[in-house]
Amino acid sequence: MQDKATTQPDHKSASRPRDATGGASNESGSAAPWLHGHRVEVPDVVAGYVERPELQRRCSPMNRQLTLLQAPGGFGKTALLARCCRRLRDEGTAAAWLSLDEEDGPGAVATYLTLAFERAGIETFDSSGAPGAGCAQELQTDTQARYRIGLLIRAIERHDAPCLLVLDELERLANPEAVDILNTLLRHAPRNLRFAMAFRERPTGLDIAMFLLEGRGETLTAEDLRFSRPDIARFFDTRLSRRELASVASNSAGWPIALRIYRNARQTGTAAAAVGDKSDTVAAWIESRLWRGMADEDRELVLDMALFDWIDPELIDEATDRRHSGRRIEAMISLTGLLQTTGGDPSTMQLHPLIKEYCARRRFREDPSRFRSIHAGIARGLARRGHVVDALRHGAEAGDARLVGEIGSRVNGINLWIGRGFDALCAMDGWLSADVIAAYPRLALVRCMVLATSGDMEGARRVYQTAAVESAGFTRGPEGVEDPEMKIDHLIVLGLMLVFGCSRLTRYEPTLTAFAEFARDRNVDPLLRGILRHGLCLALNEMTEFDEAAEWARLARADLGRDTLHVSPHIDYQLGLAAMAQGRTSDAARLYDRALRLARIGHLGNAATVTAGEILLTELELERSAAGFPRSWSPVSPRLLGEWGAWLDVYAANTCMAAELALRDSGVDRALAVVQNAAAFGRTTERSALITFLSALRVSLLVTGGRSEEAAQAWRSDDLPGCDEDCLDFNSYRWREVEAIASARLQLLIAQDEFDRARGLASSLCAVARERGLVRTLMRALALSMRLEHRAGDADAARPARA
Repeated sequence: MQDKATTQPDHKSASRPRDATGGASNESGSAAPWLHGHRVEVPDVVAGYVERPELQRRCSPMNRQLTLLQAPGGFGKTALLARCCRRLRDEGTAAAWLSLDEEDGPGAVATYLTLAFERAGIETFDSSGAPGAGCAQELQTDTQARYRIGLLIRAIERHDAPCLLVLDELERLANPEAVDILNTLLRHAPRNLRFAMAFRERPTGLDIAMFLLEGRGETLTAEDLRFSRPDIARFFDTRLSRRELASVASNSAGWPIALRIYRNARQTGTAAAAVGDKSDTVAAWIESRLWRGMADEDRELVLDMALFDWIDPELIDEATDRRHSGRRIEAMISLTGLLQTTGGDPSTMQLHPLIKEYCARRRFREDPSRFRSIHAGIARGLARRGHVVDALRHGAEAGDARLVGEIGSRVNGINLWIGRGFDALCAMDGWLSADVIAAYPRLALVRCMVLATSGDMEGARRVYQTAAVESAGFTRGPEGVEDPEMKIDHLIVLGLMLVFGCSRLTRYEPTLTAFAEFARDRNVDPLLRGILRHGLCLALNEMTEFDEAAEWARLARADLGRDTLHVSPHIDYQLGLAAMAQGRTSDAARLYDRALRLARIGHLGNAATVTAGEILLTELELERSAAGFPRSWSPVSPRLLGEWGAWLDVYAANTCMAAELALRDSGVDRALAVVQNAAAFGRTTERSALITFLSALRVSLLVTGGRSEEAAQAWRSDDLPGCDEDCLDFNSYRWREVEAIASARLQLLIAQDEFDRARGLASSLCAVARERGLVRTLMRALALSMRLEHRAGDADAARPARA
């Protein structure tokens, strides 16, 4: 969960993301909708840039593993590194760029790093890239951020050629967990990766000491970056007299941004007043140079512009109640060289960060009411353009909880999740304060989804129960106004509880009945109807109603289409799971492959979709082949699967394979530890179906280890079925639970030499598996029957039987 928004006068505020979805432009087809693409683009050359070959040579980041530029704002750190980056790219070297932000948490940093390397030409999540190889295998990938860093390290290793990562404005990174993610990359960086970092002050906890102590890094400071007199002369095209040059050099102290402001003032004919002895050097230069000769109306416009990260004239006019802002900005000679763009895209034009920060603080100080009203105007404008997360952020900057609630409720978080993925929903939730959640029950359901999907069932239940009371059972919105649409949102939250295995799944479960009712209603929004139909497909699959599940899958695809990258692959996963359970392994492989191809396109928005597919495909490969585990596969931690909202099939496949791998490599005790770790997670997050499945798996492992008495005790203590017949109760258990429970019971009976009981259970298991089309379960039952007769000493009966 992200920290909730607080109103700060100098908070970074975005005005216009780069595409119509509210996120990054998607050249590679893999950007998440909430990402701002300009942050991973190399900034363009600013007007009047002066080449400084000697400094550029010293700064060349490929000469060492770590290059640091540490200096106050306005010393040209960004411009210098951007020049190095462009040169390297021209030479064919992959150079990734990332500008950091105050709001970046660990997940955002990891995702932006991935996007940065993809923009640099390094594919970070390809079809051969299962997690956990090389250096990445050493990482504890128990969070989404660490998982992404592991994949990134593997991708850089695979790239092999020298490459560069530039981290700009690093002083903005305040989140300790985000700093730790950078430290993880620094500690495990492949030998072909070089780093360049620019900051005013080093972030607390950034682990770069060893680079410097071992002579693998070099630091350039403000003294290295100052303009010399010859540099200053070239900056002014040698148009300064000797006396003027001496004066400018003395007053500016070689400070690049001061030279820009001075040159602009000179071009507008402003008198060259001395800066004076002021404590705030930035304020001194802006007050004595930038404002001089600028009309009051233009000055007010610049102060307002500081609240926008991108200079979108249309939005500026709209939010500030002006006209022709674009023309006026173009006519301001005073801003020459103080506006910058990235990636050659004029829509990313923004004020120099130092000017922007100063002006935003001054706007708040001089007129806090206007500061808030402009942020509110930006929020409304962005909401109308569909930029949900940024709109909420500006609403929070305006200190207007009502506006945040109205925007959030109007957007519908469920639709945001369906169309743009879980990360986008989390980003939205990050701007919903406790007051907003309390006043808007529909947004409380968004919070419930985020908490439940992330594994915080206690928190989700607390929010749910409070909202249920405040909304009269999720029927009334703010101020008691009836909200019939909230009923579907509420239903989807309940459906998630079923999907996660937090409650028993039966044919007559009231939630499923309601799902079916709305799933047939043509008046329901297609996206919502599609997710309801997908939920029915998943539930019916788990109850072995495969034909009906397939029909709901067909209808869900018709509603969702193939453009919902975070949901559509799951339809094929469900069809593939059914095919796998029915023994149609070739069909399952084709469906999984198709789903993964689509999921990889949107992996930046939700790597969970890819991870689930990788796990299911690996399980299928083990079912089809005796060759053993793929070399690149390694288990995913239950905690990470919980963050990604995995369902029982994914947990079961992952834990079974992890236990089998541990059994093969380290023995039964290690395999039991894997299962017990997953079970502890299951209990913490109240996943009852997972707990039952793991209890049965634990019994099987104990029998395998020759500890049948301990296995019998575990069976009793974990409250597994008391009667053999109850092991086959499809009205109480999902098919994976039945398969695991019946198999464990059979193994225990065989180990205890209770052959007649074992034969009866095996016969019943074979019969019910045939009846329900569970070929996979039938094959397991037949294999256990052979083991039974072999142990009973009946060699003829132990021969392979026909399925």
